[in-house]
Amino acid sequence: MGVSSTFDSMPASLKMFKKVKKRLGLGRGVNSGNHVANNLPPLLFHQVHGDNVRISRDGSLARRAESFCKGVVFSARPVKVNERIYLRFAEVSDNWSGVLRFGFTMNDPAALRYSLPKYACPDLTNKPGYWAKALVERLCEKDAILYYYVNSAGDVHFGVNGEDKGIFFSGVDTRGQLWAMLDIYGNSTAVEFLDPRSHLNNSRRQVGPSNTNDHDVDRIISPMSNMSIHHGGPTPSSEPSFAEPSPPPPLVFQHPSVKFNPLPFHRTRGKNIRLSNDRCIASRLETEFTQGYVFTGRPIQLGEKIVVQILNTEPMYLGALALGLTSCDPASLSPNDLPDDSDHLLDRPEYWVVNKDVAGGTQRGDELAFCITTQGEVQMSKNGGPTVSLMHIDQSQTLWAFLDIYGSTQKIRILGSTPAHPQGSPPRALVANPVPDRCRNVTVATAPCAGGGTVLVVNLPPTTGPSYQSNSGLSTYSPTYIEPVGGLPYSTIDSTEGIREWAENSISQPQSSDCSVCYERQVDSVLYTCGHMCMCYECSVQQWRGKGGGHCPLCRAVIRDVIRTFKS
Repeated sequence: MGVSSTFDSMPASLKMFKKVKKRLGLGRGVNSGNHVANNLPPLLFHQVHGDNVRISRDGSLARRAESFCKGVVFSARPVKVNERIYLRFAEVSDNWSGVLRFGFTMNDPAALRYSLPKYACPDLTNKPGYWAKALVERLCEKDAILYYYVNSAGDVHFGVNGEDKGIFFSGVDTRGQLWAMLDIYGNSTAVEFLDPRSHLNNSRRQVGPSNTNDHDVDRIISPMSNMSIHHGGPTPSSEPSFAEPSPPPPLVFQHPSVKFNPLPFHRTRGKNIRLSNDRCIASRLETEFTQGYVFTGRPIQLGEKIVVQILNTEPMYLGALALGLTSCDPASLSPNDLPDDSDHLLDRPEYWVVNKDVAGGTQRGDELAFCITTQGEVQMSKNGGPTVSLMHIDQSQTLWAFLDIYGSTQKIRILGSTPAHPQGSPPRALVANPVPDRCRNVTVATAPCAGGGTVLVVNLPPTTGPSYQSNSGLSTYSPTYIEPVGGLPYSTIDSTEGIREWAENSISQPQSSDCSVCYERQVDSVLYTCGHMCMCYECSVQQWRGKGGGHCPLCRAVIRDVIRTFKS
């Protein structure tokens, strides 16, 4: 039987393995097109390195001798675009926090002999020509093999133990020479450069010539059969959906009489979010901690109970889940409209409120239950515990709930319950009341302010929808915030004789002339009804709109209105 017929009779899986070997550059003299030909000299460590680093005699092993820092090292030669850099974690400690930082630099390490800082991130990455990022700590295990490379677009891809992890970071300038840059930081105490032609497995590196045969190669390639080999790779915003290997756990902290159904997420999401096939589970990329926005697929209803079930966490990151509400239809948004910091959403023209880190450090299995009362109060309970008030919102609008799967929160799903309503009464969605075309009367009044100032009070009549009265007779309904026209301040409190008495008796003198939030502008506003003067008008309005939960930062009273003051 000839060679050709022998090859044709090979199993399909073996043919696939041969293709994978070619794509990895393991074949002699083969150029796969995606990765450079593997005929370059093995990577060794540069003689310029951090003060605490010791390099082995053959130059392939770098060990940090003491402390947890001053472990910056470089490759001895420039690396090529698409050249895979293989590293083995030779030694791992558990005495520190954090692990390896890795990336590239376009600066020749020889010029850095006497000027290496303690850390690669941020000491070097804040300078031009350096790019690096920290590895997730749970991926750093003894004898684990890490590989990474940069493509012509400047995207850095990486994988661990043959499993492709996707894009690590982007923005590397590939127009010039690049050296591999590592920071042997924290619990990663020793790393070794591997030559993929002879040491691409998890066994300890052998001393002497390599005798790798076809059986060894097949054994090496086997765990890589599921590795994705591609030209550019998908961007985080185009991550495909995924199928859950097993159904998520049932709710355990909710009352058994309440029926909960999965609530699908909207297709609009942050750049680092992947949704399950049924869009009921959202997972943030494990190498990122921001851009984890998800929206409910429909507006929420008053009295509806929404449960957020925490399916996975990553304790190495700070911060946790953020909850918000918006009048902006998610269908009108693109991933580029969503900022890394959810506070910046408050600068958009639509109605946005957000509460960060709503439940402190969440753990896997936690259940966060949210509900909006008919008075516009957003209430939350954790794991069936007592209910707490998060913020007050304008319940007269059509509102979608959104979550920022941020920091330590990694994977969630949401479920909704049908709110209880009187018999024959349909559920009331958060729908804005229509505003009549004709203009409505506006009443303007002034009230004296403690300290000699004057308060300008503008009474906006309520909309045609229902208003909710407090025990004191003052309306607790506030129309949506509208930027003042022509610089005129306004308020929504009633213009009654009682306002003068309230202004004289309730307004407290500011303890400082500087705003307690921005420390840039003067205090020039009063919070109604607590009477505290502690912020500038701009910060007070943001606090009122929900940035601070709708509460006074001093006494935590609900902000019913913001009144601008002027010194005479």
